[in-house]
Amino acid sequence: MDDLLDGFDAHLHDAPPEELFRRLEEMCEALVGVKLFTCSRFDLSAGTAERVYTSDEKAYPRTGLKEIVPNRWTDIVLDRREPFLAASIDELRDVFPDHEKIEALGLGAVINQPVHDRNRFLGTINLLHVNGHYSEESLPPLRRVRRHAAIAFQGQMRPDE
Repeated sequence: MDDLLDGFDAHLHDAPPEELFRRLEEMCEALVGVKLFTCSRFDLSAGTAERVYTSDEKAYPRTGLKEIVPNRWTDIVLDRREPFLAASIDELRDVFPDHEKIEALGLGAVINQPVHDRNRFLGTINLLHVNGHYSEESLPPLRRVRRHAAIAFQGQMRPDE
């Protein structure tokens, strides 16, 4: 894991944002495992979300803006800035409109880790795996990637942000 952290740091200034997100994915894989990894950024004032990175462009492509629909997930992740954890598909059906697609991919466990820099909300890293793969014990290791995630998000921000 230290090699992955060092490798990320070594490429901070010359790597394109896509590369930083790919390295972030590798870190999360080493820490807790991941079958599908995406990153989303949010415009909270406009009420929109946008996928800016995906490990599976075919199943979960980067798409245009989506409306943020307030629910239990938005309360946890966007309002309280805490990770959302669902150990199985049954625990996310009420908050993920695409739960059938997630289940069809053989996935069900999810962690959505909010990313922020000081008081500025930057986005989420989204880890998905098979049912039962993630638990409360999966959350503390992800603290190691918080700084790296913030850097990756800042690297892909538009100049007007």
